[in-house]
Amino acid sequence: MKSHSLKYLRIAVALLSVVVLTLLFVDFTGYAAARVAFMTKIQVVPALLAVNVAAIVLLAALTLIFGRIYCSVICPLGIAQDALAWIRRRFAPKKKRRLGIYRFEPARTLCRNVFLGLFIVLSVAGLLCLIPMSFAGILDPYSAYGRIIGQAGVPLWRHSMSALGDAAAADGTYLFAGQVPGALQNFNIAVAVVAAVTFVAVTAFAFMTGRGYCNTVCPVGTLLGYLSRYSLLRPVIDTDKCTRCGSCGRKCKAKCIDTKNHVIDYSRCVVCFDCINNCREGAISYRLRRSRPAVKPDVLLAGTAAATDKPGSAHPGSVASASKPDSGRRSFLIGTAIVAGTAAASAAGKVTDGGFAPVKQKRRHADAAPALPPGAVSLAHFRSHCTACQLCISECPNEVLRPSTSLDGFMQPVMTFTDGFCRQGCTRCGDVCPTGAILPVLPEEKTAIKVGTAVVDCDSCISAAYGQSCGNCAVVCPVHAVKLVRGDNGNLRPVVDESACIGCGSCEYHCPSRPQRQQFMSTGFRPIKTYEYGKI
Repeated sequence: MKSHSLKYLRIAVALLSVVVLTLLFVDFTGYAAARVAFMTKIQVVPALLAVNVAAIVLLAALTLIFGRIYCSVICPLGIAQDALAWIRRRFAPKKKRRLGIYRFEPARTLCRNVFLGLFIVLSVAGLLCLIPMSFAGILDPYSAYGRIIGQAGVPLWRHSMSALGDAAAADGTYLFAGQVPGALQNFNIAVAVVAAVTFVAVTAFAFMTGRGYCNTVCPVGTLLGYLSRYSLLRPVIDTDKCTRCGSCGRKCKAKCIDTKNHVIDYSRCVVCFDCINNCREGAISYRLRRSRPAVKPDVLLAGTAAATDKPGSAHPGSVASASKPDSGRRSFLIGTAIVAGTAAASAAGKVTDGGFAPVKQKRRHADAAPALPPGAVSLAHFRSHCTACQLCISECPNEVLRPSTSLDGFMQPVMTFTDGFCRQGCTRCGDVCPTGAILPVLPEEKTAIKVGTAVVDCDSCISAAYGQSCGNCAVVCPVHAVKLVRGDNGNLRPVVDESACIGCGSCEYHCPSRPQRQQFMSTGFRPIKTYEYGKI
C-alpha cells in the first residue's frame, strides 16, 4: 500500500472505532454489548487494571511496530481531538488552511512526566485502597470519553429515541415504546462537572495546540511515547528530496516535526500520516527505521569539522561521546518498569483481596457500604479497579446503577432500587466492564451471589403499622426470602430470612410505601459481612 493511502485507511479505522465505542454507551438493547464489548478491553488503562495480558502484549506490539497508532485509531479521546482539530482548521482563514496553523515546539518533557507521575501515584493509592481508582480515572482518556458521552450523549440520545418511540406509537407502531430507559438516568451533577471540565480542557487544547493534550497531559500518550521511540515503522524524511518548505511541520497537529533540522520527535508523533500527504515532494515516507540514519558526505564532513573546531566538543566516535548516557534507553527502561509495576500491583491486589474476612456484628444502616453489582468481588476490589467510565451505568437495562457522589467512591456506580431492581437473568454490567471491577458471572451463578440483606422498617410498612393488606415484598421476592408473620399488635408484618436473601432490591422497588432507599453491601462470591443496610 502506498504511503499516501495510509491516511485514509487510518481515518476509516478511527471512525469505525469511535462509532463502535460510542454505540456501546448509547445502545440500550444489549446488541452492542454482546458483540463489540472487546473494544473497551483493548484500552491501555483498563487492560493494565484487569491484568489483561493478551491486550497488554497486543498494545505494546502495535506501538513497537507502528508507533503511537493507538492514539490515532483506538483511543476514543484521541480520535475526538482529531475531529476537533479538523473543525478548527475548517473555520480558520483560507490562507492559514493552505499554509498550516501549527509550528514545531520542543517537547514539554517536565510537564508530561509530572502528569504521568501524578497518574501513577493516584493509581498506586487506588490499588492500595487509600482512595478510589476513579481519581486516577480522571486522567484516563478512555474513562474521560466515557464520562463525556455518558453525561451528554446518552441523555440526548435516549430523549430522542423516547420521542421517536412515542411518535411511532401514536401511529400504531410500538417498536421502542416503553423500552427506552430514562433519559436522565445517567446524569449526576458531580460526574457532569468532571466531564464538562475535561471536555473544555480537551477542546481548548485541540483548538489551540492540535494534539497538545495527548502530548502534555495524557499519561497514556506519555507512556506510549517511551515505547514509540523504538518503533520499527516510522515517518522518515528523505533529505535528498526535502526542499525545507516547512509544509509538513506547519500541518503537523502533534507539532513534532523540526523541518530545519530534518528531525521528527517520535515520542510525540501519533502516526496520523498528515505529513506524508502534505509533502508535495514526496520527501516523507512511512518505512522501516534505519539503525544508522543516512547522512550526506558533505553534511558529515561539515559536522565533523564543526565538532573539531568547537572547544570542548567530542568527536562522535570518541570516548567522551561513547560515555554519554543513553537517554532514550533510560526512558524505555522507565516506561517498561511503569507498565510492569502497575500490572504487578494489580495482580497483588487480586491475590490479597481473596480469602475470608472476619465476620462482624450488624451495624446501623446509616453506616452501611453502598450496594454494588454481584460481579464485584468485594468493596475493596471494586473501588481499587473502577475508573468510573460509566459504561456499566449506561448498559444497565433495569436503571439500578447510578454514579456515587461520596468521596470514598467518587463517580463509581452504586445500586439503587428506586426505579428498578437487579433482575436475575441480567449480567450485562459484568460482561462490559473492561477493568475487572465487575467480573462476568453467568445467570445461574448470579442466583447464588449474596450482595446484602433486606431489613424491614415496621414503622413505614403499611401492613405492620396500619394493618392494611399488602404483602408485595413477599410476592415479588425471587428467592422467597420474605415471609408474612403475625406481629404483637395482630397485624401481618414481613420477616426476612437472612440466609436466603440475596439483596436484589425487588422488595424495595415494589414496596408501595416508598420509604428510605435500601442499601446493601456487595460481597461478591462470598458472603463476607452481614449488615443492616436499609429499609424495605
